[in-house]
Amino acid sequence: MQATLTELHRDTAKIVRPVIHGGQKLTLTDRGEPCAQIVPFRGDRKKALALLRSIGPVELPPRK
Repeated sequence: MQATLTELHRDTAKIVRPVIHGGQKLTLTDRGEPCAQIVPFRGDRKKALALLRSIGPVELPPRK
């Protein structure tokens, strides 16, 4: 499955639902070039949350 960043912005739930419920991979494109992939989560959610918490705060780059 493939979608543009604009499509994801406009209708996130519709675009992401097949990943969550259907197990499909989603490739995001920006100006026609693949830029990211969203894949179904397969694992222990509690373990994943514990790992994220252990990393600590994350600084994001400023928006353009």
